[in-house]
Amino acid sequence: MNDQSAHESPVNEDSRWPTTSMLTYGTFGMRTPAGRRYHIRSSFALAAMVACLLAPALLRRSVPEGILGIIIALAPGAAFVYIAWEFRRYLSALDELARRIQLESIAWTYLCGLAVAMLLGGIGLVYGWRFNPAWFIVLEPVRAGWLYFVSRRYQ
Repeated sequence: MNDQSAHESPVNEDSRWPTTSMLTYGTFGMRTPAGRRYHIRSSFALAAMVACLLAPALLRRSVPEGILGIIIALAPGAAFVYIAWEFRRYLSALDELARRIQLESIAWTYLCGLAVAMLLGGIGLVYGWRFNPAWFIVLEPVRAGWLYFVSRRYQ
């Protein structure tokens, strides 16, 4: 009989998923049409967001300041809503095991992120710190790390 308990999974260092793609993009690569679509469309969304954030510097004289402010305020949220939509489509195209690994890495990431946010929020209340919500983007590399870690349990 196996010495491992039913709750432990062996760590498999030779996973079938590409390590570089998991750690850089948080996906299983561009080998599938869904993977290619997600990578390409999310790259375009990020490029459009950067263009919308840089354009006001060039258009400052010809476009009213109120409109530029609206563009700057809405561009990041709109880009990430679109990326989230594309990620949902990417997840729905994965097989059951790959989808489970992705969802488990998401769950661990955001549970850890919530715990750290609550810790920093409590410290901020006591010491008067202001916590910038832009730090939320740091969770994406954490998710990639969890994806790598979780995928090593499966072949």
